[in-house]
Amino acid sequence: MRRHFVYITIGIGMMLALSGCQKDIDVFEPAELTSGDISRFFEAAKTTPLSYSWEASKEQVLPVPGSGQIVIPPNVLAMQDGSPVAGVVQANLLEIHNKGSLIRNNAATASNSRLLESAGIVFLEVRKDGQLLRIAEGQNISLQLSTANYNPQLRLFSGNVSDANELEWTEINEQETSIRAAEFFNESSGEWEEGFEILTGKLGWLQCARYAENGPGNATACVRLPVGFSLQNTAAFVALQSFNTVIRMDESDEEGTYSICRSGLPTGVKAEIIVITESDDEGNYYFSRQPAIIMENLTINIVPEQVQLSDIMLALETL
Repeated sequence: MRRHFVYITIGIGMMLALSGCQKDIDVFEPAELTSGDISRFFEAAKTTPLSYSWEASKEQVLPVPGSGQIVIPPNVLAMQDGSPVAGVVQANLLEIHNKGSLIRNNAATASNSRLLESAGIVFLEVRKDGQLLRIAEGQNISLQLSTANYNPQLRLFSGNVSDANELEWTEINEQETSIRAAEFFNESSGEWEEGFEILTGKLGWLQCARYAENGPGNATACVRLPVGFSLQNTAAFVALQSFNTVIRMDESDEEGTYSICRSGLPTGVKAEIIVITESDDEGNYYFSRQPAIIMENLTINIVPEQVQLSDIMLALETL
């Protein structure tokens, strides 16, 4: 009898021990963030522009690594008041063409709530002694890109940085630009490449894209996050699988302080939800990458894991 009692006691003890271990394994208590600033992530993760300088009276071909080139004819640059430019000018050039670099540079692809399938984004600014230049009236530069095949639905959009430090895209009037199929000799690679050419009199942020759908979409997707995750310290994106399209989730859910949403999404589309959070301590991050099929009133509970910046950068490269 005493032996049976010992066995029962040991068994109960083991059950209690196992139940305690099971709780430690299954239950994860996320950190309750109180601050953080997601703009610090974008500052750390953004692509560094390439720098060039040349004599304004001569033609200059600026390589766009892996994507093509920009041809700037002689004497097409002007001061903001329209006066001609002489002497050496300096340029900064940045190119974005995949989903990971779109997220790193906070460059979502939408115009007036309509989704864009991007064929390539270029940022080009030119200065003379620190003063920002523009293209002279009636003149154009040539963007020759091999990031996608020519499509008659392609449009050119200019980008402006909003107060929230996000890029907002506006379609440029077709009369102000020309997009056409092109085979061009890439001076950087020494090879002929097929793609498209854009003739434009604009500098700054430029995106060649087509509308990803005929309508504005009709689904709303939300992510519900732990306490302390908010629009101040968190950026959430929807990356569509079938399109080179990335949308920032930037709407607060009325049902809860810690939900971030995006409306106007197409239903039935496969996507990935990307969540990046900059924690209270600068340089510490939380990250989540979760597949989903967009449907009406989709809400996903996400608990991002604490990671290093290098882990986020590596994950974004594989989008």
